Parts: sequence; C-alpha cells; structure tokens
Amino acid sequence: MPALSRRSFLGAGCSAALAAPSSRPNLIIIYCDDLGYADLGCFGNRVIQTPNLDRLASQGTRFTNLYSVSPVCTPSRAALMTGCYPQRFGIHHADLPESLPRYPLPETAVSLPRVLQEAGYYTAHVGKWHLGEPPEAPEPRKRGYDYFYGCFGGRPSSPWIKYARSMNPEMIENESRPRVVEGHVTDIQTEGAIQALKKAPQGKPFFLNLWYNAPHEPLAPLAHQAEKYKYWSLEEQTYFQTVTDMDQGVGRLLRALEELGAASNTMILFSSDNGPEAHSAKYSRGSAWPLKGMKTQLWEGGIREPGILYWPGRVPRGQTCATPASMLDVFPTFLKAAAARPPASWKTDGGLDLVAAANGKAPAEDRSIFFEFHFPQRGVEPSLPMAVRKGKWKLFSDHEYSRVQLYDLSTDTGESRDVSQLNQEVTRRLLAELKAWWRDAGAGVDLRRKPTRVEPPSPEDLEKRYYRN
Repeated sequence: MPALSRRSFLGAGCSAALAAPSSRPNLIIIYCDDLGYADLGCFGNRVIQTPNLDRLASQGTRFTNLYSVSPVCTPSRAALMTGCYPQRFGIHHADLPESLPRYPLPETAVSLPRVLQEAGYYTAHVGKWHLGEPPEAPEPRKRGYDYFYGCFGGRPSSPWIKYARSMNPEMIENESRPRVVEGHVTDIQTEGAIQALKKAPQGKPFFLNLWYNAPHEPLAPLAHQAEKYKYWSLEEQTYFQTVTDMDQGVGRLLRALEELGAASNTMILFSSDNGPEAHSAKYSRGSAWPLKGMKTQLWEGGIREPGILYWPGRVPRGQTCATPASMLDVFPTFLKAAAARPPASWKTDGGLDLVAAANGKAPAEDRSIFFEFHFPQRGVEPSLPMAVRKGKWKLFSDHEYSRVQLYDLSTDTGESRDVSQLNQEVTRRLLAELKAWWRDAGAGVDLRRKPTRVEPPSPEDLEKRYYRN
C-alpha cells in the first residue's frame, strides 16, 4: 500500500470533486479499538512501525493526556458521539449479545453526525459501530449518517464472538444484508472509507468516522507479518503487524485526501476507545507503558489513549499538548469547527476546545474528568471502580467511599504511591466531587445486578434476528 507522502499536506491539491471550496472544514475521526498508549512510534514504541501516524503527529499536535472516560468500547464511543458521560444513558459496559443487559445508545441521544448532517455536512461511518444494533436499536443511518459501511457489533463479521473473524469478513452497506468481502478487515475498512469520501456531493463538507476494529481480537496471522517482525514470537508478529497494517491504511486515506484536494481543509482526530488487552487474548500484545493497567481497568493504561489532532494552519505542527482532555470534548470541538450547534436543550459534559488546547489557549482552571466501571476487571491488580482526574491529581474510590487512593500523576505516572494520607484536603475535596458526580450520573444504577449469559444462536437464527432486508 502507498505510504503517506513526506511533503506537507498543505501543498496538496487537485481538480477532483472534493476540491470545491468550502468555508467549513472537512472532519474525520480515526478511532482504533484496544490500541495501547505506547503502540505507536510517535508515542514511544521502538518496535512497531507506524510511519504514517508518526508523520501525521509531526504535522499536528500530540495529546498526551487524552482520556476515553471508559475502559471498554461502547461507553467510550457513546461519549465521543454525544459529549455526555455514557452513564447518563445507562451505558456501563460494552454492548455484548452474549451478556444481558444490552447497552445501546438510546434513540433520544443527540449525536454528532446528526447535528453535522442538519448543518449541511455529508456524513459517513465506516468500520466498527458498537452502539447498538437491530432489533434493539436503530441502524446507524438513523443516527445521522448518509452512508454506512461496516459491522453493527463490536467484532468484525458478527457481534457474537463465536462467529467473529477478521479475514473475509461480512460487511453491511447501509441497511443491506451482510455480504462476505474477501480480504483483511483493516484493508476493507480503509477502502470503504476512501470510497465513502468519493461519494460526497461536490462542494459539500464531509464528516467521516473511520472506526477500525484493529487491533482488537480476533486477529489473524498473515504471511507478510513474519518478514517485518521475524525476530518476534508469532503472537507479537500478529499484533505488531496488525497495528502497522492499520497505520498503512491511515496512509492510504491521507493520500486519498491529497488526491481529492481535501487535505488542506480537513481536521483529523486520531485516537482509541480504551487501553490494550495486553495478554488477555491469544494475540493481544499491546503496551500502555509507562502507564499502569489495561482494558477494563481505571488505571491510566486502561483509559488514557494516544491522541493526534491535525488541522493545517489551525493546529500547531510538531507540538505536544499535556492538557487533560477526553472523548467528551470531541463533540463540542467538532461542532465549533463546523459552526454547528446542537439543540439548546442538549447539555453536554465536555467543554474543552481541543483546537484551543493545542494552541495553548485552554482555560487556566483545572476541570474534573470522571470514570466508573463496576464490572469484573481483567489482570492481576484491578483498580477501584470509580476515579476522578483533576490537574495532576487522580483519586480512586469504591462505591461505598470506604476505600480511597490518591496519586500525583506529575511525579507518579505509574500510579504506584498512594499519597491520600499526605494530602488529606485534596482527598476530601476530590472525594466530594466524585460523590456528587455519581449521585447525578449514576442515579438508578443497581450495582448488585449481575450480567446474564446468553447462548449464541445458529447462523440461520442470527440472520433472521438481525438482518431483515
């Protein structure tokens, strides 16, 4: 696949359809699944080759304190789409058909693509969805997309792990029946994104979600992986090359923007929904170093994600922004860039303009970012189930507020030294904030309710259940 051009995107241009001038920027979110904080070269990885994302970071700003607000898939995506804590919608875990209750984004939620669509944007979603599926929830196009190409559930080919696969996946276009597409899911999603851009009407700004499944399991060992990472184990080869393949897909997309004349007027956000699975699945070898923790945990490694923001002429080149930010801030940032407004009644929890933060113009006062995950956690050292980050401080608590931990992230990124007894006033103040937030956002949550396991249907029943056309 072609690599990203070494020249600046600012000089790109051609006479293709998307080259028509627009006063508003095109908007793209490239979202990975289970990518570790340290899985990219521009975030310190010395093994995994990610030249396209490294170059994108050099032409934009790296966010080193960007949070997903949840250590699992669906809640993180709900926060990104709405600017609201997912707990406000009753979303506390990934939406999994094998486990009840389900956690779809309710139809009443105001979504980013809906607001942009109503503001005159062409909107497209390619790749993983994982915010609910029929018959329990509306299809993605009823959320504000003009075009959809991907998988409804959290895994490629099928929402059920029994039927999931990344090679020759089943893909859904709009509301059509799923069809098998030959190839690897990452390559297919990249091509789908490029074709989605080519469908954009001339002169109309576009919004694209490219939500890769990579590097979420199930992963597939491929022949070309052994050559680039031949000195590593089969499991490491598979994971490392999956990330590299995703990076090459990003390179293809960026080249397509150049060829379509859209690169100089496009804002791109790259990030991931939660931390790595580490060694909890067969091929998972993601790294959150130097952070502690992994997916399903509220340690930094489970919720702090690599972030890159690119917008020529508006976002500084080659800079690093350490301002604490979160997926809650994507909604207001993109709407401000698009000069679009949500309904007056829609109150969001995010308020930081990521573009302003990248330019060093973030508000001086520290704000609080909250987290909660009360389900069983993977790994040998689970975190407490609630947390709040404010400035350099991060406080953990249980739901009874009887166990409390406090960490100073400015000196202890690895969260190894509990300093709550040495900073009792900070502990008291942050605990009061956490209590107030949970009374509001977590109202009505039954912490005693245990998930119910469901047996997977037959392929025939699955098709009848989900795919009606």
